Amino acid sequence: MKFNFSACDLQVVDASAQTLAGILLDKGFGEHHFIQQASQEKLATLRFKEFGPLSILEYAAGVPVHVNSSQVANAYFLNVISAGHSVEQSHDRKRVLKAGDSTLVMPKAHLISNDSAGCKKLIVRIPTDFLHQTAREFGYLSSINPIQFDAKVSQFPLAGPLFNLLNDILQQDKKELNERARVYYCRLLNSAILNMFNSNVRQSSLSNESLHRHIERIRNYVLDNITTDITIDELANLCQISRKSLYNLFERETGLTPSAYVRRLKLESVHSELKNNERIKNVTQVALKYGFTNLGRFSAQYREQIGELPSQTLRDLSY
Repeated sequence: MKFNFSACDLQVVDASAQTLAGILLDKGFGEHHFIQQASQEKLATLRFKEFGPLSILEYAAGVPVHVNSSQVANAYFLNVISAGHSVEQSHDRKRVLKAGDSTLVMPKAHLISNDSAGCKKLIVRIPTDFLHQTAREFGYLSSINPIQFDAKVSQFPLAGPLFNLLNDILQQDKKELNERARVYYCRLLNSAILNMFNSNVRQSSLSNESLHRHIERIRNYVLDNITTDITIDELANLCQISRKSLYNLFERETGLTPSAYVRRLKLESVHSELKNNERIKNVTQVALKYGFTNLGRFSAQYREQIGELPSQTLRDLSY
C-alpha cells in the first residue's frame, strides 16, 4: 500500500531511531522507545504534515525494532501498516499486522510491537475534542465519553472516501486552501473513519432531516442537556421565536412537534446507552435518567421507534 505523501512540512532521511522517537514526541504522537535488533546504522525515514486539526506522520525505522509506545491522553490515532509487518503484543493477545492493516488507537493506549526491517507506518493524530465535535455535527450519538472504538484490526480500503480523502490531504498544498477548507477536509475524513471503524456511536435518524439553523441549534442543545426536562418555551427562547413559529418550523422541517423531536432524541440516546454501557443493570435506571417516568408508555414509545423492547436491547448486551 502506498500513500502519495507528496506535500509535507518535514522530511527526514538517514536518521537514528532516537531521532525518530524525539520527533514523534515533539509532534504529539506520544513517547516511543525503539530498540534496534540489528545494525545501529542511521536508516530511519520520516515525513510529517499538519493539516487543520490533524497531524499525519509516516515513518520507517529501516531495521528490525522493538517498539514500546505510550499514546497521549487527548488524541485518537489511526495507524496503518503501509509496508512490511508488525507483531503487536499485550497481556492477553499477540497479533500480526501486515501491509494494508489498520487500527484505531484510543487515547492513553500503551502499545508494544516488534516491527520488521521493511515496516512502514502511517499515523493520523486526531484530537479527541475534534473527533467528538465531528461526530456531533454528522449526527452520531454516544452515551459514553470518550467514543470507544473496537480494538480489532481492519483492512484499510484501497478506494473510497477514506482512502481518497487521506491521499488528497497528503498531496494538498496547504497554501492553496484557507483554514476553513482544511478543517472541512478533516471533518470529512473523521466522518469516513466513524463509518469504517466499529464503535459505540450510531448515527441518529434525525441527523439529516433538516439543515435549518434553528433545528441544528435545538438538536445540539437537546443533546447537551439530554437527561434534563426541556420545555417548549425553553426551545422557543433559544431560537428567539414564538411558540407558534417553533411549531410551524418543526412541522415544516421535520414533520414532528418539538416535543416529539426531543423525545426521539432521548429514545435514541437511551438505545445507545442500553446497547453500549455494560454498567447498566436494568431498564428502569436508564428510563428515569432520561426523564421517562411512565415506564409502560416509555416501553411502547421505545419499541415503536427502535423496533424492539428496551429489555431486549439490554439483554443483547449481556450476551
